[in-house]
Amino acid sequence: MRITTIEAIPIAIPLIRPLKMAVATVHHRDSVLVRVHTDEGLTGLGETVLAQYFTGETPAAAKHAIEEFLAPALAGMDAFDLHAIVQRMDRVLSGNSATKAAIDIALHDLVAKALDVPLYKLLGGQVRDRVYSTWHVVAAQPEQAAEEAREGLAQGFRAIKVKLGTQRLEVDLQRLRAVREAAGEDILLRPDANQAWTPAEAIRFLRAAEEYGLQFIEQPVKRTDMAGMAAVARAVDTAVAPDEGLFNAEDALHYIRAGAADGVVMKLIKTGGLVEAQRLASVVQAANLGLHLAGMPGETSICAAAEVHLAVTLPGLNWDSGIATHFAQRDVVAERLLPVEGAYFPPEKPGLGVELDDAALARCRTDR
Repeated sequence: MRITTIEAIPIAIPLIRPLKMAVATVHHRDSVLVRVHTDEGLTGLGETVLAQYFTGETPAAAKHAIEEFLAPALAGMDAFDLHAIVQRMDRVLSGNSATKAAIDIALHDLVAKALDVPLYKLLGGQVRDRVYSTWHVVAAQPEQAAEEAREGLAQGFRAIKVKLGTQRLEVDLQRLRAVREAAGEDILLRPDANQAWTPAEAIRFLRAAEEYGLQFIEQPVKRTDMAGMAAVARAVDTAVAPDEGLFNAEDALHYIRAGAADGVVMKLIKTGGLVEAQRLASVVQAANLGLHLAGMPGETSICAAAEVHLAVTLPGLNWDSGIATHFAQRDVVAERLLPVEGAYFPPEKPGLGVELDDAALARCRTDR
């Protein structure tokens, strides 16, 4: 089954509310959908979220990279040769992990369809039947943050992420306190600072916040400051997890050697897809660290389906997930993949198990 052509379709998905972070405020998600066509008539579907503040990629750049470099390089290759395809993409184009992820996901969808199995079977089979996700709290004021938390609890979520770093440390502490009081003691709290603090600020904040029982803190300091991450990890009881600073298995080894991580936030847009995600997960599990598979709030059911299929196969996924189609106002598939009581279940149809809705896609396209 040989690759013939690869389509790249840019889309924009509005969010249910603005996602305010220390690095940016996002009102909609820019993504690129990919369709990989073959000489046997089967087509694979993939998606990636493009966030220039995160991986440095934009929809226009991703579309250009696919059409001008990656598609020509992969034409004629056997779609089953997933590792060889990933190696060729890396030789042809440095970086661009999110762009490559869309093709990687589409190829996995394609191969699983050819085998007539749901993707999780291709990835090794289930170790769990569902994966729990995380509700996002972004409100600036404590009372509003508590109300957003209650909204997630009413939908069955058992974990809450609170975005930090856009205000004074004291205000963020008040927001955490309000969320903890609204959520109760049994709900997991996962704050995310998005690189907002110096190591000294992170240590001061996390020591003050320990009474709120945080499960882990995402990327408290700059992505390039591994020494700062190590200093924070040594100084506080809360588990410290890199996100923006860790993309792949090699990065994980550097963090482990530096003592700069108690766990890892893994994203397909960083790993370049499922092949490297499995490799990274194996390294993290071998090091006995925490592992959280995060999505991008506002992603469509295409990318989310890939994440769910992966999540149910990972033995070391001890910090569950941040898959987040529920943060999007709309989707591009015929049947949305949404959480049930805070958990996502993998589709049982072959491949990703989701199908494009042409009318919905037309409403979201940005190239027409």
